[in-house]
Amino acid sequence: MQNFQAYPLSPISNGRLLVVDDKQTFPRFTSNDSGISFGDNDEIESISSDEYDFEFDHNSSITITNDAHLASAIRDDDKKFFCDNTAWAWHGEFGRLIMAPAMTFNIDYRLMLYDARSLCPRALNAHYSMIRLDNAKAQFKCETCEHCWTSMRARCSFHISKPHEGGIILLKLFTQQCQQCYSTVYPLWYYDEICRVMKNLAFIVLRHFLPQSIQSIAWDLTHDGIKPVRRLLQRKGTMHGQHNSLLCEACHLGFCY
Repeated sequence: MQNFQAYPLSPISNGRLLVVDDKQTFPRFTSNDSGISFGDNDEIESISSDEYDFEFDHNSSITITNDAHLASAIRDDDKKFFCDNTAWAWHGEFGRLIMAPAMTFNIDYRLMLYDARSLCPRALNAHYSMIRLDNAKAQFKCETCEHCWTSMRARCSFHISKPHEGGIILLKLFTQQCQQCYSTVYPLWYYDEICRVMKNLAFIVLRHFLPQSIQSIAWDLTHDGIKPVRRLLQRKGTMHGQHNSLLCEACHLGFCY
């Protein structure tokens, strides 16, 4: 069985991190030592910076806002026809719900994978004052032994920095280990679950940092006036066994329940 490891972020200015869960909200103390080295090789750092630095084009805000408005009428269940993979769905929903409203205030918010933060100086220098935790139903398929299972505790976290403290949100999808061969397995999320979780994230971000724009998001749209565009609650499911905390990365890191 593999050991799950935590990767601390840059230190928070006040030493406290607000954790917003779908189950509870509580403060969590963080270490004063970031545990992250920027490295001594200036050449490597400059290469990473060139590849991952972001340029903000104010003229693009109108196009993105218009596209976000058009995309808002697409049902969550139909987005699988527009996205070749779930990565498109994560970034598409982020652009529609958070990036587009933020751009109207000349704020450049970006979504990155938690495990890729070391490649971006902007992400390393950001101060993350809040964590949003969420839960979903997802599938897992082991590439080693092909064992498959469904979990009602597919956990994800968003490390959120304020607009003036980095403007970065880091997404982490927690893994589970296969109970047959103990290989680490990444979750396969449903498209509608991605959309639901991103809507929850957008509500938190806009409420705390961009309250002026929260009214610009149509939260309760319907498709053809009949079916809801978005799923408001987690997918239902009947589990035939208990959640194994020993095989859950989120449990090991204190992000499960």
